[in-house]
Amino acid sequence: MRIYCEHEQLPSIMNMCSIDGLLDMEAEVMQKGKRKRDNVSCREYYCYKLQIRDDENILLHAGRLFQQYVVDEWIKIESQRLNFATFNQDLFRVHVLGGLLNILRCGKRKASQVGKQKTLPLSFTGGPRDMRRRYMDAIALVQQFGKPDIFLTMTCNPSWPEIKENLLTIDETQNRTDLISRVFRAKLEELKKDILKTQIFGKVVAFMYTVEFQKRGLPYAHFLIILDEKYKLLTPEAYDRFVCAELSNKKENPTLYSHVIDHMMHCPCGELNPTNSCMTKKGHCKYKYPREFAEQTTKGKNSYPIYQRRNTGKKVQIIEHLLDNSWVVPYNPYLICKFNCHMNIEICSDIKVVKYICKYICKGYDKIAFHIHANDTNIEIDEIKEYQFARWVSPPEAAWHIFAFPISEMFPNVYHL
Repeated sequence: MRIYCEHEQLPSIMNMCSIDGLLDMEAEVMQKGKRKRDNVSCREYYCYKLQIRDDENILLHAGRLFQQYVVDEWIKIESQRLNFATFNQDLFRVHVLGGLLNILRCGKRKASQVGKQKTLPLSFTGGPRDMRRRYMDAIALVQQFGKPDIFLTMTCNPSWPEIKENLLTIDETQNRTDLISRVFRAKLEELKKDILKTQIFGKVVAFMYTVEFQKRGLPYAHFLIILDEKYKLLTPEAYDRFVCAELSNKKENPTLYSHVIDHMMHCPCGELNPTNSCMTKKGHCKYKYPREFAEQTTKGKNSYPIYQRRNTGKKVQIIEHLLDNSWVVPYNPYLICKFNCHMNIEICSDIKVVKYICKYICKGYDKIAFHIHANDTNIEIDEIKEYQFARWVSPPEAAWHIFAFPISEMFPNVYHL
């Protein structure tokens, strides 16, 4: 198989000192991208195997075995990346541990051990340095354009018609991780188009998002949107234009009513369901549901908005319980009708949400790690083993990485000088 290298990743620009040097480097890479090669990478091969074809790819209809196959192949690809980082420490060791203070912070107290710890490079997606870099890039956007105005969460809906139409009668949605990833990626691009080009919230000067995966596998994305000064949301009336936290009128808009019931009602908790996953040890919902009723939208403590939740008496039955407006998760009527999925929207008030979305890139599964060592012994730092230890990867996440879909994105781009 001969293919063209059309999408090779550009080298790092960390060491570039001028714009001319950057342009020359890009031109050189683009010229190399036109050459032909006789082999493909491991990731490209598995991406080819996961394609939907007219002759019915048997691999895609193997049920849970297909889930295991996707995860196993991604582990092989991830192991190759980690092995490269392990055996090529000289390529980035000086850059990471360039100063004495960095060495001391990493736990090295013996001169004979200086420079011998194994570290994950900045270019390794999901590593601690990659996360810090993304966080600092996001803070740079906030410093330039101001605090975020809108926090938006979009969650994959396994009942989307685009998914159901491509399933065989023997298939189950949770077993088609490739299809879930592809459809969610397409929906994500459509949402970006609505935000940036259609400008449903107004003119956007900057935005960022990260893609995460639930423990059961479904992908979801967090968006932070910074609006132009002319479109800033400064009053309760402006909040009400984009955010609603009440049950809609069933007769006037039955589609919106059904979508709100299906996707935007918080699962009963508290006294109605003390064992719900959102309950804390103190017996309270960590998302503070049910919320208090409010006749109109106002600014609450620390400028966090209190959305309009009128006690209209309307109730719907969710899991054998009758719920009213106090259980409605804030949503945007246009977006929830268009995408038919969980679409939570909140008005931002501070920059803490930037760290909130950036930390998910490599937070991993719930775990604890500890070491016992004497005070006079040297602490060995091996970030590669720490990254591998207790790493939780769901099948949709593995498929997402095999297809080389981005895990995060921001606009405009931040260049490191």
